[in-house]
Amino acid sequence: MWRTAYVFYLCWVLCASAAAQSATKPTKESATPSSSAQVNSKNAKDKPIKTSVGHLLRIQTIQTPTEMADTFFPPMKCDGDGNLYFQSNPALPAIHKLNPKGERLALFSPTANPDLKIDFSMAFAVAPGGDLYELVFPHEITRYVFAYKADGRLAATVKLEPGFAWSPHRLAVFPDGNLLVSGSEYDKDPLAPRWPFTGIFASDGRLLKEVKLKADNTLHEMAVTGDARVAVTGNTTANRAVDLSELEVGGDGNAYLMRWTNPALFYVISAGGEVVREFAVDPGDSAYRPGAMHVTQNRIAILFWDKQNDDRLMKIVDLEGHDLATYEELRANGRPVNEPIGAVFACYTLNPERFTFFGSDDNGRVQLWIAAPR
Repeated sequence: MWRTAYVFYLCWVLCASAAAQSATKPTKESATPSSSAQVNSKNAKDKPIKTSVGHLLRIQTIQTPTEMADTFFPPMKCDGDGNLYFQSNPALPAIHKLNPKGERLALFSPTANPDLKIDFSMAFAVAPGGDLYELVFPHEITRYVFAYKADGRLAATVKLEPGFAWSPHRLAVFPDGNLLVSGSEYDKDPLAPRWPFTGIFASDGRLLKEVKLKADNTLHEMAVTGDARVAVTGNTTANRAVDLSELEVGGDGNAYLMRWTNPALFYVISAGGEVVREFAVDPGDSAYRPGAMHVTQNRIAILFWDKQNDDRLMKIVDLEGHDLATYEELRANGRPVNEPIGAVFACYTLNPERFTFFGSDDNGRVQLWIAAPR
C-alpha cells in the first residue's frame, strides 16, 4: 500500500493545481532558472556533493488506531509538540491531527462554515500555538483562509483581497498573525501562464505588501515558452516551479519559501516582507526534484526524489543554505534493503534526529514511518 500513497504523491507534485492535475515527466535537465536570475544554473552533475552521504533506515512503524487513507494530499505538517497533520481526500479534504502515537486529536473541516460552499481546499499552515490556517476555494472567484482553533473549531473566515483574480497555493503564518501567501495571478489571456505572486496579508485579509522574488520573472518566461521543466502538458496556465512551492516559518520568525526547481531555490522572507537572503540547495543530480521540506530549529530538511528510478535523497542544510548532511535510502539492486522510508514526508525533528513519513498498510490504515540516519 505504500506504493499507492507514493504514486498519488508523485501525481500531485507533477500537477499544476488542485483544480487541474495534469502530469508530465520531468526532463533530465536542470530545472534551475537562467543566470539572469542570479542563481547558479550549472548542471548539478558537474559538481561534487560537498558532504558525505549517509543512509536513512526505517526504524519504527506506528499503526494508527482509527485513521484510514490510501492516498495523501500535500502538504504534510507537524508542530512543536510532535503532532502530525495530513489530508487524505483531494476533492474536499478534512485535515487530520494526530499525536505522535497516531491517535486522532482533532479534525479541521472546510465545510465548517455553512455560509460558503467550498469547492476544494489547497494548503494549510500550523501556527506556533497550534491554531491552523487553511486556504479554501469557494464556488466564486474570491479566495479565503479559514482559521481554526487547535481543537478543530472554526474561529474566523478571512477573505483574501489582493485586488486581482488569482490562485493561492501555499501560506505561512508569522508570529504577529500576518500571512505570507504564495500563488499566481491570472493573465489577461485566460490560456496564458499565470504570473507568480507572493504577498504579505494582514490577519483580516488585506494585502499589505507584494514580495518580489528575483527568479520569478525567469520562471514565468520558462512557462511562456513551454519549457518542460516547469510547464504542464495540457494545462497552459500552469507553472510547476511556482505552483508546487513549499513554505514554512522557521524558529527565527522568518518564512522559508522553496521553489520547485533543481537546485531548489529558497527565499527567506521577514514578517515585514523583506527578502532577507536567498540560496539554492543542490541535490547533486539533475534528475532529482524537491518533494517536500520542513524547517526545525536551525535546520532545513529537503526530500528530493528521482521519479524515474524511484530514488529518494534527503538534504540537510542550515538556515543560510550551508550543507550539513546528505542521506540516501539504503538500496540494493534498485530496491530498499530495509522497509521503504516513504515519500510522504511529514516531520523533521532533532535530538535525536528523526524523519517521519505517512504510509498505510494493505488495508488502507494509516501508519507513521519513522526513519533515522545510519
